[in-house]
Amino acid sequence: MLGSLRARLTVSFALVVALAVFLAGFGALFLLRDQQQATARERYGRLVAPIGFSVTGMFDANRSLADVESTLDANARTFGVRMLLLDKDLKVVYDSQSKLNGEYVLSFEPPGIRILRTSDGMSYKAAGYSAAGLELFAPPTTGSATAPDYIPLVAIPASQLASAWLDLAPRLAIASAIALVVSFLVSYFISRSIAGPLRRMTEASVQMAQGHYDVYIPVHGEDEVGRLAEAFNGMATEVSKSQRMMKDLLANVSHELKTPLTSIQGFSQAMLDGAITTDDEFRESGRIINEEANRMRVLVDDLLLLSRMEMGQAPIEHKHVELAPMLEQALDRFQWAMREAGIQSGASIEYIPPVHGDPRRLEQVFSNLIENAVRHTPRGGIITVSAVMLRQGEVSVGVHNTGSVIPEADLPRVFERFFQVDRARARKGGSSGLGLAIVAEIVEAHGGKVRVVSDAARGTEFIVMLPSALDPEPRASGAAPKPSRPKRARKQLPSP
Repeated sequence: MLGSLRARLTVSFALVVALAVFLAGFGALFLLRDQQQATARERYGRLVAPIGFSVTGMFDANRSLADVESTLDANARTFGVRMLLLDKDLKVVYDSQSKLNGEYVLSFEPPGIRILRTSDGMSYKAAGYSAAGLELFAPPTTGSATAPDYIPLVAIPASQLASAWLDLAPRLAIASAIALVVSFLVSYFISRSIAGPLRRMTEASVQMAQGHYDVYIPVHGEDEVGRLAEAFNGMATEVSKSQRMMKDLLANVSHELKTPLTSIQGFSQAMLDGAITTDDEFRESGRIINEEANRMRVLVDDLLLLSRMEMGQAPIEHKHVELAPMLEQALDRFQWAMREAGIQSGASIEYIPPVHGDPRRLEQVFSNLIENAVRHTPRGGIITVSAVMLRQGEVSVGVHNTGSVIPEADLPRVFERFFQVDRARARKGGSSGLGLAIVAEIVEAHGGKVRVVSDAARGTEFIVMLPSALDPEPRASGAAPKPSRPKRARKQLPSP
């Protein structure tokens, strides 16, 4: 039973409570010992008062000594005490236990007499009788100068008074037992609240090890266990997502490689079989094989780059990069493709400070975005590259194209591997389906963000936000900003 965490927690909590109760009870007994002894003395002092009055009344009524002794004997049995009767010479004329008859209580005389007062103001005499180990209690003083002929005493063993604190032991024992039972119940539910989620996490881990990744653990509370369950759910979600992406990756890679491999195999087999005989047929077959092989090389290179970036193994340089000339060069690089596709282009680049990053990787980002825009912009459309400086110390670069719209349901998936809204157009343009995924990885590696907005009225725009290499704080403290340059606009090219 103690092998489970719940059992160990339950026993541990119960033992802690038991130790606390024991220490508290022991301390209470130690602190209340003197008080209990004083309370016992006061209790016996109150007991002897009515007995003394009764004995005095009997002697005043001329009752016999035998009647008085009989009354004392009855009181001794009723109250469970020992009764003594002394004469004027402090000689014991009656002992309810018949042990001190004829003895003298020598210490029961001034100054050995102690006058004690009860809480209600009544006083009684008490004296020690060490020889017999007794403590004697006499009736209250009356203030009379004449000493009584007989003095009734209540004799209590000194050891009984010394152990009066033990009267608390049964109560403390009952309280301890109740505390232990309650502690077991409470510790059981506490341990259950702790061990329950852990047990569910163990079961979920086993399910994940067996390939069932869609697991969820209910989160109760915001304590460490609740945060652990929440973190486990997040991990399970990411693992499930990664598993789905891996399956999609394998399926997409297989699909993407199937077409070029089929073409390469078909044309090469035709060459071997002698089905192709003329020089023009050989040149055309060689061209197709080369294009398909190039498609495979681009796909493999992109996959390797994306994998290295995801694992943090792709080197990133750290330089101050001027984006304005980089954007103009990237747009110039695609002018021929735009003319061939009947697409116009333009640029709106304000003054923007340099950013901190890798110029080669950033150039790849904007080239991929412009290439993607060229691929999806219909004839007669317009591609516009813009760049502005935001107040938050960020540089925003947008690549906008008209005429094409990404469905709203597909917007969250555009940066996934191999996701293509128009697969026919993408395959025709020679895309590997990894360009936007590479863009997202590079931008995130530079501490930036990339997003896409698309609607039928405005078209589609990819927006890249990168942190500026300049510290914006001096401007906020009153330093004069740098003078802004005028917007640089590219003349739109007419459609061919």
